[in-house]
Amino acid sequence: MNLQKGDLVYLPSDIMIFRSIDSGGLIHDWVTLDTPAYGVMVETNYNNENVYHRIHTKGSSWFVRTIDAFGVADIKKEM
Repeated sequence: MNLQKGDLVYLPSDIMIFRSIDSGGLIHDWVTLDTPAYGVMVETNYNNENVYHRIHTKGSSWFVRTIDAFGVADIKKEM
């Protein structure tokens, strides 16, 4: 499934999400999820690269690695 803006995404536990990337590529204000979470896709393939998505979860916008965000429809198909 190709994720699109507005899709519900599943975020497993023990992954890092972060709020910003500076021009030098440094990550700022990050957390590791202790429990799984859900979010809404805000922007796929941030900066036209297949590395990060921007999602809305825990009340604000975060970045997550593309390999760590799963479409909820994909999970249902696997069950």
